[in-house]
Amino acid sequence: MSAEPEIRRFRQALEAFDRTGTFGENDYRHLRSLVAGTRSGRGTDGDLLDGLVNLFFERHLLPDARRKELLELEDDALVRAVRHRFRQVLADAQDEVRPYRALRAQVRFVLERLTEVPGEADWPPRLTERDHFSSALVEQAVRALARDRSAIPTAAEATQELLSRYAEGVAWPVESQDVPEVLRRRIDGQRLAAGILRVLTTDEKELLRHVLDGGGVEDWAQDSGVSRATAYRMLSRLKALCRLEFAARSNCTQLEALAALRDAVD
Repeated sequence: MSAEPEIRRFRQALEAFDRTGTFGENDYRHLRSLVAGTRSGRGTDGDLLDGLVNLFFERHLLPDARRKELLELEDDALVRAVRHRFRQVLADAQDEVRPYRALRAQVRFVLERLTEVPGEADWPPRLTERDHFSSALVEQAVRALARDRSAIPTAAEATQELLSRYAEGVAWPVESQDVPEVLRRRIDGQRLAAGILRVLTTDEKELLRHVLDGGGVEDWAQDSGVSRATAYRMLSRLKALCRLEFAARSNCTQLEALAALRDAVD
């Protein structure tokens, strides 16, 4: 079966990431194009859409098992699976492995400042204080791990090791590759998207999904059995939330993100 160029490029990018952990800007654009289908228009760099794609990457491409499941699919099935899983991210922004993500973020921060293997470092008795990861305790644990290994670990290695020591019996995902730099640069967009989605109602999420899929507000209102006025009030709330979240961002960024909601562009 002959594959469309976009599908082939995405598969090659995913295979390269699986082997070497590399995932560049063009690879990211192929992924974003794949989850968005054939739509085109303004707002191609909207922070909200970038954030959703980042959430998708962390849930479905970063874990080794989920990534390999996708690579085993034929091209048509691969496209369907990627788009279906992306819609799952839209439907529910709650991350089932949020503690893992939170710890990895702190581990990465420590590693960015760790320039040499510590001569002395003791393992802390725990990683948390008041039900949250303590930055001081995490740093102590990362330094102890580097001392034991006589080498500075990667973020993925350190996170897995800390969880195996301090959270025994929990089935955390195995991630042999670290988050690629192209996603790290968009981490702010991911946080913005997650923050917006957490406060949306079910109907607002459905409207967002419909708009991102290329549908119109009035069409959604008719199909959902709500009035046009209600649908537009919901859209206004989505816009207001974006304005609030993007208050410290440039006008261009705000407009691009709003365009992604309003015009279903990517």
